[in-house]
Amino acid sequence: MKRLNIPGLAVAKIEAGEVAWTGHFGFQNLEKQIPVTGNTIFQIASISKTVTAAAIMQLAAKGYFSLDDDVSGFLPFSVRSSFHPRKPITFRQLLRHRSSIRDNFDYLLPFWEGKYKGPNISLDIFLQNYLAIGGSNYHKDKNFIQAAPGDRFEYSNMGYALLGYLVERISKMPFDEYCQKNLFSPLEMRQTNWFPDKMDANRLATPYIFSDSLKVYQRQQQSTFPDYPAGQLRCSIGDLARFLVCWTNDGKFEGKSIIDSVAVQTLTPKDMSLGFHTWFLYLFNTETPMYSHNGHGPGVSTYMLYDPFSKNGLVILMNGELSSYMDRRSLINLLYQKRSLSAGK
Repeated sequence: MKRLNIPGLAVAKIEAGEVAWTGHFGFQNLEKQIPVTGNTIFQIASISKTVTAAAIMQLAAKGYFSLDDDVSGFLPFSVRSSFHPRKPITFRQLLRHRSSIRDNFDYLLPFWEGKYKGPNISLDIFLQNYLAIGGSNYHKDKNFIQAAPGDRFEYSNMGYALLGYLVERISKMPFDEYCQKNLFSPLEMRQTNWFPDKMDANRLATPYIFSDSLKVYQRQQQSTFPDYPAGQLRCSIGDLARFLVCWTNDGKFEGKSIIDSVAVQTLTPKDMSLGFHTWFLYLFNTETPMYSHNGHGPGVSTYMLYDPFSKNGLVILMNGELSSYMDRRSLINLLYQKRSLSAGK
């Protein structure tokens, strides 16, 4: 951690679909020298997308829609590619980052970097202004790629913000409330919330960026942004481990079905040749492809991965930035291969 300039780290290892051990190291707050504990709450950044996908798939399993339905039929405004207005955008395309919706960095970076100083923008107004023709932040060339929906992969935070809003529209309750009722409460994720101001500030890990030129850690603020279903979730290591345990066990937690098994197998099928949604592949070695997702933001690096056959997995949460691919692999491999930790459970 010292070599990689990581202030604090929490880790959980899943073995055979159960939490085998957890560990916590370093500091959640350097200025006050507050150590990371099992109660430290980290921002998990884009790993949030796996939770948003779980929420939308719960509704799909109840028959509210088909993954190949046009999402515009569930919205108060039409969503169409500015380059292909006759082609529908579907739930499946959103889940696979193939919707043609592009992240307009000129508009979004001030939010993500904490530089936006304007009033709070609700999810519905934010998306309508971005995606609907005539919206105040609609830009044909910046908000959409030229490829038709379904034709090309384009990682899209805005696509997952839209999935969160679709959960609101279909369930008829705010997205964060839906997640609390249908995911966090059943999974006993008691230290999890989409909004930091609704959490115990004394437990929030402070994000840090290490300045190579100054050789100091630079404190970052607790970021919030209007596309929050794409990356704003905060939780403890134990809470996220419970979510992964549920997922590895085909949506069951302590004998109860929380997420339909068909939904789990649709997003992360054991037969990987069928195609997968939301999650990505991580090649742990030459013989073990795993499903994974990571998250990065100012002062945040997170990783979650698992093998659907052995039901082994790993969750790593950090309040520092780890940008080197080789350093990421080294850290993941080191922690995945450990059988126990002296600072652990």
